[in-house]
Amino acid sequence: MSKSMPYGPRQSAVLPAFTDKTQRSSPIAIRIVNDVKERASIYALRYRAYEKLLNAPPCDQGEEFHDALDNAATTVPFGAYDAGRLVGAMRLCFSRPKDSLSTLPCAGYYPELKAVKQSARESLMEVSRFTIDTCIANTSYRTTLYANLVRTSLMAAEAARVSTILVATRPGWVRFYKYMLGFDMIGQPANYPPGDLKIVLLGGSLDLARKRQRMQNAFFRISPDEITGMRQALAPILARA
Repeated sequence: MSKSMPYGPRQSAVLPAFTDKTQRSSPIAIRIVNDVKERASIYALRYRAYEKLLNAPPCDQGEEFHDALDNAATTVPFGAYDAGRLVGAMRLCFSRPKDSLSTLPCAGYYPELKAVKQSARESLMEVSRFTIDTCIANTSYRTTLYANLVRTSLMAAEAARVSTILVATRPGWVRFYKYMLGFDMIGQPANYPPGDLKIVLLGGSLDLARKRQRMQNAFFRISPDEITGMRQALAPILARA
C-alpha cells in the first residue's frame, strides 16, 4: 500500500519569518508508491511524457515505460497527486556504501561516477524519471509541481543519510539545479535512454544543497517532522534491500 508523507512546504518564495497563520499547506500530496496498479499508472504517465518529448513511442512494451531498475530493491518510486489524481512522479535510486554502482541508473553512461562513489562519505542517491502529466499546460503549476518533487528528493536524502545527490536531467534544467542547489556537472552529456537525447548528470553534496535551498527559498525548508516521517517510510524499504 502506498505511504503518504507528512508534508507542508511553504508556498511563498519570500524568506522573512512566517507564522502558522501565513503558511499554506501544499495542495499536492506526495506518496511512496508500492501498489502494483499505482506503479502501472506511473509507468503510463511516464510513457506519455516521453512520447510527447521524443515525438515517438519510447518503447515497444505497450503504453507503459519502465526498466529493470524500477523493480530494484534500492529504488523508491514517488507519485504526486492533486485531489487524488496522479499529476507527476519520480524515482529515487540509492547506492549505499555496501552497494555497487549498478543500483544507479546513470552508472552505465557516466564513467566519472566511479570516482564520485569512491570519495562519497555515505550513500549516493540518483533522482531520475521526473514526469509531469502532459495534459497540464499551466507553466506556474508545472513549475510548482516540479519544485515539490525536488523538495521531496531532498527530504529523502536527508532521511536516508545520503551524502551525494545525483540528478539526470535535460540541459534546460541545469541552471535550475546550479542556482537552487549548487550542483555541478559531473560528466559530459550522454544518451540516457529512452531516445537519443543528451542528458546531463549533475551532482552535489546534501550539505551544500541544504545550505543553498534554505538561502534561496523558504519553500524548500524541511521540518523535523517531515524528516522523521520520511525516515520511517524509507527504513523498511531499504532494510529489505
